[in-house]
Amino acid sequence: MGTRYEDQPPEHWAGAESLDPTPVWKQYALVALLLVVGLVVVVIVAVTALAPTFATPPALVAGERLVLAESDVPPVGAPPKLIGIPTVDDPRSFWLTQPVQGQIYAVRRDWSFAPWGACTVESMGGPASLQRTFVGQCPAGHAPTFNAAGHSFEGGVRDLDRYLVSVTPGRVIVNLSRVIEGAARTTAPVPTGIPQPQATP
Repeated sequence: MGTRYEDQPPEHWAGAESLDPTPVWKQYALVALLLVVGLVVVVIVAVTALAPTFATPPALVAGERLVLAESDVPPVGAPPKLIGIPTVDDPRSFWLTQPVQGQIYAVRRDWSFAPWGACTVESMGGPASLQRTFVGQCPAGHAPTFNAAGHSFEGGVRDLDRYLVSVTPGRVIVNLSRVIEGAARTTAPVPTGIPQPQATP
């Protein structure tokens, strides 16, 4: 038997339908469906991203973002403000502080340090500053202190955890799904405003 198609029996011949097994209208329908799905995804992403702009504060929107009014932020140096129930549940409550103009921190109220276990962060009642602002109430009577940015004043003690904060005109957005975990410091920070001893020649 030869290799030319003329030499093959008719039952082995391919029909004209084998040249394009998929009808053209089905190909167009598939492309249109993919375009519609892509458009829907783009719209969902855009609406989710713009949700904090349309929400009325206080509001918890998609992506675990808490939208607060600009007026909820304490004035510069004012005592920290606790944001908790009913705005957010107790495990996600936090202290809102502004020790320096434009520097806004959302310090988590729940904090843990391996040697001491789970602790609760409380305000020391004074102004929010880069000196002592927070105190940790820990088991066995441990009471580490922290400044308004959550930095520890004791060497080797882990800083407080914070939420990521972003500011837009008229509102403050606290991302409850983005936790900035405090790092352990080897030395205590130097409080600002206190003159340091000068080296003698």
